[in-house]
Amino acid sequence: MSVNKKIEDYIKCPKYIFDANPKHGMATDNKSALIKRKNLYLKSIDEKHQFTVFMRQNTMLIEQFSIGLLFKLESINFRKITLIRFNGEHGQTDWSKDNHYNSFHIHNINEALLEQGILEPKLVEITNKFNTFHSALFEFLNHVNITNFIDFFPDFKKY
Repeated sequence: MSVNKKIEDYIKCPKYIFDANPKHGMATDNKSALIKRKNLYLKSIDEKHQFTVFMRQNTMLIEQFSIGLLFKLESINFRKITLIRFNGEHGQTDWSKDNHYNSFHIHNINEALLEQGILEPKLVEITNKFNTFHSALFEFLNHVNITNFIDFFPDFKKY
């Protein structure tokens, strides 16, 4: 099986949340009072894999956010790899080559990046699948196949 197929399988395998920090809402980041944060701890339904979802949002510029799925790689001394990340707009000034800072976008990783030792998703896809933190979170939780997210985000029941 190719590495790219494994990455997709990790992203799409059914998962469930077994813990969250904080349990309710989001907490102020220790490094910056302007950032709210939350982590979700997941297991695959077959109990073979563990993941972490991180959520970060700027409280002043609410369109600046990041939601990502981390996977722990046993083969690389338990380092974590970010498999996919949903991002909001980064700001008014865009230094990126593809102008993605001014757009809602998704970062992906692939085999070529991993072969270079890059564990962060550098491939960028500009998207219209979401346009707020709330809509990005809903899209993300569905995209990465978290089966019990309604238990932790009951306001999504109406969707």
